[in-house]
Amino acid sequence: MYVLFLQQPSLRYLPLKQYLKKLMTELKIEDLLSADEYDKKRDELLSIANSESELRTVRIGNNVSLLFENKETVQNKLQELIWNENVIRSEEIQKKLSMYKFLLPDTNNLKASMSINSDEEEEKGIDKRVWIQIGENDRVFGSSSTNLKRADDEDYGGVFVLEFDLSNLMIKDFQVGMILYAGIDHPKYNIRTKEILKQTTASLAKDLL
Repeated sequence: MYVLFLQQPSLRYLPLKQYLKKLMTELKIEDLLSADEYDKKRDELLSIANSESELRTVRIGNNVSLLFENKETVQNKLQELIWNENVIRSEEIQKKLSMYKFLLPDTNNLKASMSINSDEEEEKGIDKRVWIQIGENDRVFGSSSTNLKRADDEDYGGVFVLEFDLSNLMIKDFQVGMILYAGIDHPKYNIRTKEILKQTTASLAKDLL
């Protein structure tokens, strides 16, 4: 399983509308429950989070899935981490937050966590060949990086970063409900999804301005 991370740029010099949107979707330490508080509500919160994650997951064939992240999905990952490790000190929580907030989408792109349910040697490199397509627009291939480190300097090992940068026209088409497809263009794993569910498309479109 490979998890994808991406660093987000500074908020400076954004137009007012985008700046306000960024403030609304930014994840802060004040948004997080303590391990004890989360434990009391965990079953309910997990049920909500799982529904959100399922809605925002796109499966490409049998071996690959993309979870397009937003504030809610990232917050759930953080809460589970804090709960599992019983993190109490605010400095440690802030380190975890600094790591996971890199998954949050910006105003003109989408970011995803990627799961690969295969260890086939011949399928290596497919993280560099993942694409999405909005309507009749060109395919957008996700940019990827490897060997990233967590904010606390612990190495993840095989960690990938994907970012799908969208043009203004693509964003406009996306927001009016154009069909979304995803796929992988790899010699050993060449596949395209059917039309992605409208509910999923609508949820992802909310990440964009």
